[in-house]
Amino acid sequence: MRITLSENLSYCVGVKWTLTLVEKLLAHNPGKSFYMLGEIVHNEHVINNLKSKGLRIIYDMDQMENGGTVIIQSHGAPKATLEKLKNRNIDFIDATCPMVGLIHKKISELEEEGYFPVIIGKKGHDEVTGIAGQVDEALIVGSVKEVSPDQFSGKQKVGVVVQSTFIRAEALAILEKIRALVPEIKFVDTICRPTTERQEEIKNIAGKFDCILIVGSKTSANTRHLYTLAGGTRSRVYYVDNPESVRALPLGEDAAVFIASGASTPMDLIERVVSILTDWK
Repeated sequence: MRITLSENLSYCVGVKWTLTLVEKLLAHNPGKSFYMLGEIVHNEHVINNLKSKGLRIIYDMDQMENGGTVIIQSHGAPKATLEKLKNRNIDFIDATCPMVGLIHKKISELEEEGYFPVIIGKKGHDEVTGIAGQVDEALIVGSVKEVSPDQFSGKQKVGVVVQSTFIRAEALAILEKIRALVPEIKFVDTICRPTTERQEEIKNIAGKFDCILIVGSKTSANTRHLYTLAGGTRSRVYYVDNPESVRALPLGEDAAVFIASGASTPMDLIERVVSILTDWK
């Protein structure tokens, strides 16, 4: 079996930064209660590991005990959430991914400049909710089909940002449809570089491998996007959220296999997949 690894495996810089911060907080403050508002990243293996070290996942501040510290997840949070924490005198640490923090800054600037804010992204995703929560009002569109003239009726200036892990080609298609509906548009490309590199790599391997394994959680948007893109490469594509599931895949001993991963996939899971394939019989 010929195994080729992606050049962009495991954590992106932003996820690594956030996880390092949280790991240090847990290790250096024994006995202190830390709460994460939502899941720090969308990977159950990472979440379970942090829970075993004392991190508690909550979705409402009322679930906290007195004296605890809240950690803002890597996807960020609306301004109203931070204000609520401040008003209730709850200690908090902002572990928002720096790239996501930049999107917060950009959409706020667009609003200040008089542009109506539009977010290209998946409605309900934690990151998109946090971005939308930086401005008074924002329109969220996740596909070309969701763009309609009624949404932009009377809007003269529109400012557009993008969810950091969105598929670039889809974002540009949505942007072009919006351009046809408004007199003035200002677009800020906020798809992060690691996301772009992973997506481009998948497109560039079209036809070169028998199968592609996308290692990561199905709750991870960037991992799902890689899986979607891999579906257009003429290779068989498999989603691997549990390394042991690889054993059941219909792979021949001479198969050429490409392994890629989402930006929140731990390296030990990828290494386990490689180990299983290396011993393939």
